Amino acid sequence: MLHSISDRSLISRFGISPWPTSSNRKSDAVYHYLKEKIIVGKLKPGEAIAEQQVADTCDCAQGTVREALFKLQQTGLVIRHDYKGTRVAGISRAEAMEIIQIRRQLEEQAGRIVASKITEEVRNRLFEILDAMCQAADAGEVYLCSAYDRLFHATLFHQANLTGLEPILERCALHMHRVTLFDRSFPLNTSDVHALHSRIIETHCNGTPEEAAEAAGQHVSFLFNRWIADHTFEGLSPPDNTE
Repeated sequence: MLHSISDRSLISRFGISPWPTSSNRKSDAVYHYLKEKIIVGKLKPGEAIAEQQVADTCDCAQGTVREALFKLQQTGLVIRHDYKGTRVAGISRAEAMEIIQIRRQLEEQAGRIVASKITEEVRNRLFEILDAMCQAADAGEVYLCSAYDRLFHATLFHQANLTGLEPILERCALHMHRVTLFDRSFPLNTSDVHALHSRIIETHCNGTPEEAAEAAGQHVSFLFNRWIADHTFEGLSPPDNTE
């Protein structure tokens, strides 16, 4: 489904939108439309993205699609060639493992910084996002659940005032979801989603720096180890002809 960035239906359904509400550009809607297809595996690594076909599907100009593809290129989800068009990028196991290590280090350090310093307002905001995440999981909307998850971790990380590292965390989280959600055929467990993220909130609000860091690191490793399998990278590895 093609959502605009300020789509009020998300707020009415889940109480909060995972997208920034400052923009209503059609290219942002196309960006999220294509990003969802890549994250959940409906667009495969090496697959060409035809600008005119997307424009027809999304009822927009071809230039609007190019804007969206440029944003996807910046996230590392597509590879654009001047004369070969745009193809979905792949990701190797080696790259994924590096991403996990980077994300784990970032979130552990943020946990040390913010432990027991989270305000009541931020704590309530985190539970609001978690509630939306669980509602999306209950509804079987895997991509929306992942978007709320990224908003949750970005909101928490922002409290550490590591501003220059926020885009790195965002990109790591995005590519982790690409690996863990790729061609996923089984539903999300809402109880697990709630329990895992509630622990993150409580340790960061009430725990020691090392308790918060440990909870953050375990969260990242647990999710990857639980949902990843060797065969995943058979479909995710970049084909030779896409480079």
